[in-house]
Amino acid sequence: MFNYKFLFYTFFSIFIISCSGTNATTMEYRSATTAVRSERDLKKGEEYALKALYMPEHANDARVAYFLAIEIYKPRRNWEKMNEMLDIATTRNPNQKLERPFRLDDGTIVTTIAESTTIYKEQIWMNLFNQTVELVDAERYSDAINKINLAKSVLKKTDNYITSCLLNIQINDMMAAKEDLDNAIKMAPNNVRVLEIAGDFAQNEEDFESAISFYKKAINLAEKKSVIIEKLIFIYVEKELYDDAIDLSAALIDENPDDPDIYFNVGIIYQRLASKLYDDSVSLWKEITQQEKPNEDDIRSTYVNLTKTLEMVRQALGYFMDSSMLEEEENSETEKAMDEMKRTRKTINDIYLDSIRQIAKENEVELN
Repeated sequence: MFNYKFLFYTFFSIFIISCSGTNATTMEYRSATTAVRSERDLKKGEEYALKALYMPEHANDARVAYFLAIEIYKPRRNWEKMNEMLDIATTRNPNQKLERPFRLDDGTIVTTIAESTTIYKEQIWMNLFNQTVELVDAERYSDAINKINLAKSVLKKTDNYITSCLLNIQINDMMAAKEDLDNAIKMAPNNVRVLEIAGDFAQNEEDFESAISFYKKAINLAEKKSVIIEKLIFIYVEKELYDDAIDLSAALIDENPDDPDIYFNVGIIYQRLASKLYDDSVSLWKEITQQEKPNEDDIRSTYVNLTKTLEMVRQALGYFMDSSMLEEEENSETEKAMDEMKRTRKTINDIYLDSIRQIAKENEVELN
């Protein structure tokens, strides 16, 4: 009987030791929790917890790192250290039960390290992202880049790369901006904002075909299309795809019938069309006036170009006037644009068209 008792107690002792080994504790960890939870002494608690963190007894124990994250660094708003400790806790034992489970607003009870870490990392990321926005507003761009880079280490989100890309563009680090953009495209190839920025980037590099492709895809996916349509229109103008530019302009007005800025921007499009045609027409007119016997086709071509230019000027003036009527206050920029179009209209009518009609008459060229 004695031998059986001895074996029983020996087995029981081993069992107790084995059980306690899975939730091993140390004097350092107990001192840390006492300092924080009873004495409200975060500094003392941090000192003890950091000692406990790398002790062999806690090698597979997530509690110490989690305690540092939630009860030391979170109250201090030290998001970088909090994130570091959550990573350590997750690495050591993601399925370990929390000492202090908690309930979410929807009633879900959070019971493990992994579940809790997911929730807290979202909070850390949000704080870092908001701090980035505040730094951008303060025009502290280098600090903002450092902050958003820290946010990248917390969670992999498209917003990280979009923000970082725009910040790097702001400080003219185009290589870093391109790297951020590539990462954003890989993560979210159908994200409207990513596609728009990709279009902007391509346009800036004068890769107009890629820019058109990105903008078209963004327009198809976007709810609010106006800004992207405007960008696409200006590329069409740049590539002299005037019919496409005009068609898109009409769609833009239909979508925004009461927006003075849209009318003004469409006016600018027609103004650019007019400017291009005007330069070409005046160049042809100068060549003709220097010839004793100008070519009949050149005379007609110049006349056609001048009438097209006049139509573009009238269109631009009309949109500027529409914009002026919709504006709540007088806008000097709109007034200046209208005055310029009126002067250009008068110059085309009184100088160039009169002149080319006279040249046509003298050379017996019939103009349609």
